[in-house]
Amino acid sequence: MKQILVVVVIFGLTVGFLSGCAGARYNMQKGAAVGAALGAGVGQLVGQNTAGTLIGAAIGTFIGALTGNAVDQNNQQQSQQVYADPQEQPPGQWVLQKGQWAGGKWIPSHKVWQPVNPSN
Repeated sequence: MKQILVVVVIFGLTVGFLSGCAGARYNMQKGAAVGAALGAGVGQLVGQNTAGTLIGAAIGTFIGALTGNAVDQNNQQQSQQVYADPQEQPPGQWVLQKGQWAGGKWIPSHKVWQPVNPSN
């Protein structure tokens, strides 16, 4: 019984650590870590052997990564701005930036898109 408690605590700490390391945009990694831990736990409970634990971890990692990737893709699609007319540009203008030295390198003059806030 004591060994099971130690394994559960280690899994919990591992999942917490791995989830904390991944940023807000890395749901695939978080999903894989959580899926691996949960899958390993379920595999151990069902099979009560190492093979069951490894198979559960593999399946959990796969399902968790797929789920996290779907969340990442959804977040990315929602964050992109869509304009009705493809020829329409967001508010702003092209501005010529003069050549300058930056970090010991010469950057020649070039045009830069400078957005403006339409609500002002």
